Amino acid sequence: MRSRSRLALLTALWLPCAGCVSSSDIDGLRAQLAELQRQVLQLQMQGSSKQEVAELQAVIQRQTDALLKTEADMRLDLGALSTQIGELQGKLDETNYRLSQVSQQIASTSQDLKAVRSATAPSVAGPLLPGGGAAPADPETLYQTAYSDYLRGSYDLALLGFRQYLESFPDTDLADNAAYWIGECFYRQQKYGEAIQQYDEVLSKYPRSDKTASALLKKGYAQLELGQRRDGIAQLERVVKNFPSSDEANLARQRLQGLGVDSSVRRR
Repeated sequence: MRSRSRLALLTALWLPCAGCVSSSDIDGLRAQLAELQRQVLQLQMQGSSKQEVAELQAVIQRQTDALLKTEADMRLDLGALSTQIGELQGKLDETNYRLSQVSQQIASTSQDLKAVRSATAPSVAGPLLPGGGAAPADPETLYQTAYSDYLRGSYDLALLGFRQYLESFPDTDLADNAAYWIGECFYRQQKYGEAIQQYDEVLSKYPRSDKTASALLKKGYAQLELGQRRDGIAQLERVVKNFPSSDEANLARQRLQGLGVDSSVRRR
C-alpha cells in the first residue's frame, strides 16, 4: 500500500508540469525522473509486486517521452524565434539607413533654402501669397519651402505654399506632388473628408503620377478613419492589386491583416 501511495503521489506531482515545461524547468524535470527511477529500485529491493514496479516504470517512460518532445518543441520554437529576430533586425537596419538618408536630404534642403532666402531681395516681383507677401519666382524654392513647413508640422503654412504652387506653376513636374501633399496636410490635421477629396483630385488629374499608389493608400486609410470600413478595405485591396511590389502595397497588406482581411488571394 505504501508503494502504491508513493506511486500516486509522484504521478500527481509530475502530471501538472508536463504541459507547462519551460527551459528553466528542464533540470527540475530531470531530477524528478531520477527520483522516479530511484523509487523503482527501492520498490524492487523491498520486494514490491511486479505490477507496482511496472506501473512506475510506465510512468517514467511516459514522462521521459513527454520531456523529450518538449525539449524538441522548444528547440524548434527557439529556432523560429531566432529567424524572426534576424529578419526584424534586417528590416530595422534598412529603416535606419533610409531615415539617415532622409535626414541628410532634409538638412541639405534646409541649407539650400536658407541660402536662397538670404540671397533673395524682398523687392523681387513674383506671385502674391494668400497672406499678401510675394512668393519666390522660382517654383523649386516655393515647393521646397512648403515641403519644409510640412516636415516641421506647420500644416496650415504648408497648405498655403502648396496651393500657391499649384496656382502659379500648374504645369510643372512637381504639380502632382504638391496636390498630394495638400491631401497629406489635411490627413495630418485629421480632416479626413477633405483629405479624401484631395487624394481623388490627384488620382483623377494626375493618373500617371508617381504619387498614385500613395494617394490610393492614404485614401483607404482616411476612409477607415471615418468608419467607412468596406470602402477602405476595397481601396487597400486596389493598392495591392495594382502595385503589388510597392512599399504602399506592403503597408496595405499589413493594414488589411490588422483588419482581419486575408490579402494573399488578391496578390495573384
